[in-house]
Amino acid sequence: MTKKRNPIWAALLSVLTPGLGHVYAGDLKKGLSLIGAEYGVILVAGIAGVLSTFYGIAVLIVFFIGFYIFVIISSVRLALKNRQYQLQSYNRWYWYLAILMAVSLLANTLFSARGAILGYQTYQIPSRAMEPTLQVGDLITVNTRYHQPKVGDVIVFLYPKDQRILYVKRVAAVGHDTVSIHDGVVYRNGKPEPLLAVPEDRRVRNISVSMDERRIPENELFVLGDWRDNSSDSRFWGTVPVNDVIGQVTQIWFANDASRIGKTVK
Repeated sequence: MTKKRNPIWAALLSVLTPGLGHVYAGDLKKGLSLIGAEYGVILVAGIAGVLSTFYGIAVLIVFFIGFYIFVIISSVRLALKNRQYQLQSYNRWYWYLAILMAVSLLANTLFSARGAILGYQTYQIPSRAMEPTLQVGDLITVNTRYHQPKVGDVIVFLYPKDQRILYVKRVAAVGHDTVSIHDGVVYRNGKPEPLLAVPEDRRVRNISVSMDERRIPENELFVLGDWRDNSSDSRFWGTVPVNDVIGQVTQIWFANDASRIGKTVK
C-alpha cells in the first residue's frame, strides 16, 4: 500500500520523542539510532559527572535544543521526500505508540533513579539553617557519586532520627577527629578550622559559642549548619554515618536572587 508521508505528523512525532518522526517518515534504522543517541548522550553525561553541575546541565539543555531542531527538520525533509511511500509493517499507529511508551518508560526510569544512574539529584532548600551559603527556596544540584566526605564540604544526608527526612549541612569533622567550640570558633584536632568560620552574629547562643570536645567514631561525620544559632545539627543529635550521605552539594541551580544562580557551593 502506497501512502504519502505528512511532514506535519513527522514534525509532531519528532517533538514527542526524537526519532519517532523518522520511523513514521520511513527510516526505521535512523529513527531508532536517534532515540539511542539521545539517551546515550544523557548516560555519558551522567557518568562524566556533567549533570551534577549547573553549567553542565545548562550546556546539555542547549545541546538538546539544537538536537531537537535538527531532528525535526530532518524528519520533515524525509517526509517530503517520501511523497510516494510504500508502507512498511512498522508504519502502524500501535507501533508508534509502543515506541513512545518504551521511550517514556526509559525516561521515567532514568529520572526516578537519576541519583544511582546519572550521578546527580536536585533538591530545594526548605529552611534557613545554612544561610548565607544556601537560602530558602534555593534549588541545588547534588553529586551523588561523592564517596569521600571532607571537612568543609556541604552534603545532603539522611537525618539520623528519621531517615525519611533529608538534611543539608557542612562537614565539620570526620572519623577519628576531635571537634570542639571555644568562643564561637570551631576547633578540629585542637586547631581552629577556618573552613567552619561563620560571622559572629550567627553564633551568639551558648551552644554556638562553646561545646566540649567530642571524638568522632570511625565512618561517622560531625556536621554543622552555617547559621549556628538556627541549625539543628550534630551538636544536638549526634553524628551521621558515612553510608547515609546522599551526595555533595555542588551548585545552586535556581534561586530567588538571580545573581546567585549558578553559584558554586563552597
